[in-house]
Amino acid sequence: MRVPAPALTQIILNDSSYFEIAEQYTELHKKFSPSGYYSVISLWVEMIISPIVMFAMMIVNQEPPGIFNMLSIHKTITLWQDWFEYQTLKNHVHRWMNIVRSIGGPFISTNDPSYQAYVYADAMQRIYYSFFPKN
Repeated sequence: MRVPAPALTQIILNDSSYFEIAEQYTELHKKFSPSGYYSVISLWVEMIISPIVMFAMMIVNQEPPGIFNMLSIHKTITLWQDWFEYQTLKNHVHRWMNIVRSIGGPFISTNDPSYQAYVYADAMQRIYYSFFPKN
């Protein structure tokens, strides 16, 4: 098995937390890849439309934000932080996919595509243990 040099440095520098990353990715993927139109519209409203309307109303009414506005701002900021975390984890899983496919994997499969991140986490864990065996 020949592993490309950039992939090898990623494997060596990683502290073998592949399944934890896959778990976080799966949870956030369910949140930010909704299947129904209602869920997609709801996500757009929570992340983009509601904050714009809220700030516009605060400017027009020339009022300081109230407690409900602050809760809405907090929820929006949390959603955006989760979205950026999701994008980072998505890039990790995509890198894993490229590494695993470059050596002829994946070595196991799943019937549910939402759990595909675990397949690549397993493959990366196997590669990691091939270089650094457990005692």
